[in-house]
Amino acid sequence: MWRTMVISSTPRRFVHRRLIVKGNIYGFCCWIRAFSGASYDYREKIRGGFLQDIKLDDAIGLFSEMVKSRPFPSIIDFSKLLSAIAKMKKYDVVISLGEQMQNLRIANDLYTYNILINCFCRSSQLPLALALLGKMMKLGYDPSIITLSSLLNGYCHGNRISEAVALLDQMVEMGYKPDSVTFT
Repeated sequence: MWRTMVISSTPRRFVHRRLIVKGNIYGFCCWIRAFSGASYDYREKIRGGFLQDIKLDDAIGLFSEMVKSRPFPSIIDFSKLLSAIAKMKKYDVVISLGEQMQNLRIANDLYTYNILINCFCRSSQLPLALALLGKMMKLGYDPSIITLSSLLNGYCHGNRISEAVALLDQMVEMGYKPDSVTFT
């Protein structure tokens, strides 16, 4: 009995304690899966196409799972989830999750800022979109054509047409060429 619990200290004879106790490799593999399974579930869901047909409750549950894992998932994984929720037109949820990410000190990238700015604009919160644009630029991110198109959309939906035209002129001065997406 005592021998089954001993782990050899020499590297070439190292055998994991769980393998010795169970006596087979299957028990060892199951132990590893039980230990590390939770941290990979969200990755499997994101990469496995789960986000295409996701329901809002499932998306919020997935976000909760992601913020509990350590280390945090990459910002790319968070952005994919936020984008899927934004496609459901649940802009207030995306904004709320973005605030939670900020509280957890999860750094955004340009793509995530674009998602959040677009959600602010689509939910008629243009001042907050502009504030986030300022923060983004202060952190060294230059606005992309997508960022500026979202702001144009926000100005137009808020009946601020003169400001939309001024932004369009600025875009041209900055070297951006408005495309069909910009004008729709």
